[in-house]
Amino acid sequence: MGATKFGSKARLCLFLCSLLAVGIISANAGAERAQKGNLVVSLKGGITPITLPRHRLVPVAAHLAGHVQTTDQSPVSRVNWIRLEMAWSGVLDTRGLPVCPKARIISADTKQALERCADSAVGRGRIFARIFVPNQRAFDVHARLVAFNGRTKGGRPAVLVHSYSSHLPVSFVIPFGVHRHGGRTVLIALIRRSAGPWPHVANFQVVVSGSFKHHGEEHSYLKASCPVPKHFTAGFLSFARATYAFADGREVKVAAVRTCRAR
Repeated sequence: MGATKFGSKARLCLFLCSLLAVGIISANAGAERAQKGNLVVSLKGGITPITLPRHRLVPVAAHLAGHVQTTDQSPVSRVNWIRLEMAWSGVLDTRGLPVCPKARIISADTKQALERCADSAVGRGRIFARIFVPNQRAFDVHARLVAFNGRTKGGRPAVLVHSYSSHLPVSFVIPFGVHRHGGRTVLIALIRRSAGPWPHVANFQVVVSGSFKHHGEEHSYLKASCPVPKHFTAGFLSFARATYAFADGREVKVAAVRTCRAR
């Protein structure tokens, strides 16, 4: 088995996904937004390259950024769970990709996690969270993010999102269980259970891309096509949909639509 390698194109275009604080993302320029009461959720993303075959899957890099805020600057309610639906015609290829056990990275810093599971790394990014500790003032955490190919407790394929901040330090792992629904890939994470009782995850940015070898053949973790009609050269791509469920009972859904070109 060969080590996972991040392509230079993915690094240059800075895909994800992700979970940089949103203020660094030029105030969410180009992001789709949804609002419920004083709560605003935005989603931004895309794939590289944007020119793809119509009917054949080829390697791509994907980037995704999410942001939660309130219109009146009041504290954001805690996110209980997140559902990310990759609505475009893409697949995750994990055949032969090493699996990183959650126990190996759960108390590690970023460097240690990469040393222990380098062959399983499939994404990098940044995450912003607010930490609430009893009898203390809340404080903000900007942490590095690395995504690994893994498994849930029940054995389901998962993306293990490892976050670490060197300033505190604080570390936690959020498993996104991988499901297939209607031919689409769906990632579901129980934030409250995974991150512990205090962090309020608000903003993330992540880039997902990787290649590896299995039985001597080159594989790509992420593949996609541009299934536009025959007489069209470009079209809109329903890229991703996100559902946030908050501790106050509200659920907010937002979708990102992008264009692709067929070759």
